[in-house]
Amino acid sequence: MDHCLTETAEAETEARTPWIARAVASIAAFGADLRAGLSRGAMNRRVLQRLSTLTERELKDIGLTPQDVADAGVPGTGDAILLLVGRRDARRRTRAVIRRW
Repeated sequence: MDHCLTETAEAETEARTPWIARAVASIAAFGADLRAGLSRGAMNRRVLQRLSTLTERELKDIGLTPQDVADAGVPGTGDAILLLVGRRDARRRTRAVIRRW
């Protein structure tokens, strides 16, 4: 009879484990996403702070304008780095098209 009780207890433990494992994994993923978001925000602030100290000429060397930096610093515009990279890439594509003509 002890053998039957042990098998039943093991079966119940195995049935509960996936639920618990999923819950723990979900909480861990949420924590990782939250930490990554906070880290990304801190990185964006540092990059924007550094870019705001550059001269117009230095910004032009990396394909940006002072207005790009100002636009990226507006709250609610999303990820500042993605905005800046997108604008830089758009200018590069435009220059490439113009050169082909």
